Amino acid sequence: MRCLVLSFFWLFAQPLAAQQITHACSSVAQPAARLACYDKAFPPPPEVIEAATEKAQAGFGLNQPREPLRNPGQTVEQVDPERIESQVMKVDHGRDGQRIFTLENGQVWTQTESRSSGHVQAGDAVQVRKALMGGYHLVMPNGVVVRVRRVR
Repeated sequence: MRCLVLSFFWLFAQPLAAQQITHACSSVAQPAARLACYDKAFPPPPEVIEAATEKAQAGFGLNQPREPLRNPGQTVEQVDPERIESQVMKVDHGRDGQRIFTLENGQVWTQTESRSSGHVQAGDAVQVRKALMGGYHLVMPNGVVVRVRRVR
């Protein structure tokens, strides 16, 4: 009897194993659209969205290729921030007299213009914003704006 039951299951298991189990998203040709389909079917947990947002903040100002995809529930601002805010940890002067700002978040920015208006010191809260044509501005607590570029 035991052999008969095993044979019965073996006969019905073969056709099931031969069938390919696929998801409807697997037939989408474009990678971005396929990922969007899977993300819609299986939404990522909030930790994934938070990690992606932190990665975007950490890469702010670096000239790296942007990842064009975003997670469901993640805003454009989280993927590609327009500005960051941080505290100044240290202000140095480079060989050419330009100020170098080390921020609390680990980013290092150098001033790209020769004027030295505005005063900023360790502990000051600053904002780095995107400017026109791919540049960046550092906004000091007193509202003075200087052009900067990210070094690290």
